[in-house]
Amino acid sequence: MNKANNVIIEKFTAFFLAVITLALVSVSAGAAESGDSSTDAVKKPEKCYELVTGGNEEYYSKITINSRSVLISGCYKNDPVTDITLQSCGTVSSTLKVNPDGTFSSVLNPSEPIGSSDRIVITLKSGAKLSYLIMYDDNRYFPDNKLSEQNLSVIEKAVPTSAKSWAGYVTDELTEEGVKQTLDEVAYLADYIAGDIKDDYKKLEAIAKWVSDNIYYDRDAKENSVTQSEICIKNVLKSRKTVCVGYSALFSALCEAQGLYVVNVKGTATSDTVDYSDLADGPVNHEWCAALIDDRWIWVDCVWNSNLKFQNNEYVSLGANTEMYFDISPLAMSFDHCAYLAEKRYYFCAGEYFSQQDTTTPDSRNESTPSAETSAAATKPLIYTAPENYSPVTSDVKSHEESDSANGNLTWIAVLTLFVAVFIVFDFISIKKLKK
Repeated sequence: MNKANNVIIEKFTAFFLAVITLALVSVSAGAAESGDSSTDAVKKPEKCYELVTGGNEEYYSKITINSRSVLISGCYKNDPVTDITLQSCGTVSSTLKVNPDGTFSSVLNPSEPIGSSDRIVITLKSGAKLSYLIMYDDNRYFPDNKLSEQNLSVIEKAVPTSAKSWAGYVTDELTEEGVKQTLDEVAYLADYIAGDIKDDYKKLEAIAKWVSDNIYYDRDAKENSVTQSEICIKNVLKSRKTVCVGYSALFSALCEAQGLYVVNVKGTATSDTVDYSDLADGPVNHEWCAALIDDRWIWVDCVWNSNLKFQNNEYVSLGANTEMYFDISPLAMSFDHCAYLAEKRYYFCAGEYFSQQDTTTPDSRNESTPSAETSAAATKPLIYTAPENYSPVTSDVKSHEESDSANGNLTWIAVLTLFVAVFIVFDFISIKKLKK
């Protein structure tokens, strides 16, 4: 009988130690999987977030962020990648492979959680730097805030303006001869840039590149006061400097000369005083363009592609130009551009103003396009409203990790229960044998 009691005591001691060991293993495994909830749970989501930066298959990146790394791939055919960095994220280990055809792939592993001020910077062989902010609203990676859809709806409803307006964008003199002479220069230049190019997309790209590479942004005018003289096409071609309205006018006129359909877009862009959260109700402070090629809208901002500046009465270059804002993806565009109004201008019909036919030319794509009078009374639309079912990164991650943790705990409880059941059955059988 004493022997049986000793065996029972030994077995229960072993059982107790086994349970304690399994419990410690369970706690350690749970801690290893969940990590530090005060940082990783908030800043490093387990699900993937992705941004494709553009629609040009020869000039784009695909950026994917997952729980512990940033994956980047893409192609810069004529200006290959030389370096990719992740700013403001502590020490970053990285790999970069660039192929002869310009395609590339890279993996970035930051030592610290990705924060609201962190940027991916892609450096190209020319020295051009493409910078992409990763997080918005402090806790959302590349959020689809529906602004891209709003931007599209604005350009699809572009309104034609008056012949007087077209003439005013061509020359500030408003003379028939002055308008004709400037438009002749525009037609000649457009033919020089893209006359030998058959593909419309390539025409558009060539014109955008020429404007960005040859026109300087006039900071002196911006800081003082911008007049009609600084933005009309005649003086832009003569002085090679202007502000965003002049870039937009010249680009769209060159495209019109080549038979391309382009609209001029007025809206809000991020700046030193306007950040992402202000785009919805910020001031109308910028102008850019959109082109319709093969039933696809293509965003073009020649100003933001250029690093040429006119400041302190000097023409200077602040670095290599990019094509980042040529055919930029709608999602990427929505992070720093909010369209308010789109205009369709017919510069080469500006002569109507001088023949007393100052009428609005109907939109060649849609005869039901609203008139200029209708657009004049338009109010700025509400742009940003978060989707009802959208959860920020913090909520996504927390719920995801809590469910993983709960599933893990249930698994360990099941294992412990099975172990105890087997142990009790085995003990019961052993004790009965000893008593016999």
